[in-house]
Amino acid sequence: MLIPALRAVLPPEVALAEADPLAAETGLWPQERDAMARAVPSRYREFAAGRRAARDAMSALDLPVAALLPGPDRAPVWPDGVVGSISHGGGACLALVARQGRVIGLGIDIEPAEALPSDMIETVCTAGERHSLAAHTLLGRVIFCAKEAAYKAQYGLSRQMLGFHDLDTTVDLDEGRCEVRFTRDCPPYQAGARMPGRIVIAQGLICAVVVLSAA
Repeated sequence: MLIPALRAVLPPEVALAEADPLAAETGLWPQERDAMARAVPSRYREFAAGRRAARDAMSALDLPVAALLPGPDRAPVWPDGVVGSISHGGGACLALVARQGRVIGLGIDIEPAEALPSDMIETVCTAGERHSLAAHTLLGRVIFCAKEAAYKAQYGLSRQMLGFHDLDTTVDLDEGRCEVRFTRDCPPYQAGARMPGRIVIAQGLICAVVVLSAA
């Protein structure tokens, strides 16, 4: 199952929680409802599920729950001293949360366990990555998922937008591991810096998680 498999690869200081993005949009705080007043119903439900999952994860760490408003870049604004990440896709919604300290960045992404559409391959994959795609039907989608998780994990530190080719990924599906490397400088990271991650495939979903630890 997806959730037990993910918990098995996460460090103990990282909490994981799930919510149903297809359920009624309950649990939003007034400020959050105001921020999403113009959202279409499906987006509103996903947003609400993400906030429910995030607050459940915060509670699991005995952190005070709080409103999680979207910033100008649409990323959640986490309370001081908290790092987190939210993802929804394939009918699932997951959130990761940790106290800031040993953990300085978190990223999670969920994708359907389907081949990456052929018209996305050149956009997502570097030339080196494309050479490896024949090894597994799902590898292109796994690379996409890993890059999305890595992007989220580093964004709170760099505040820089990255293109898919600004990251290069190696994947070991047998071990459930990936490594995402910067191909250009992205302060505080230099070209060549690496972010390790884990890959879980279960219940028709691919999930990538990246946990960045303090040096």
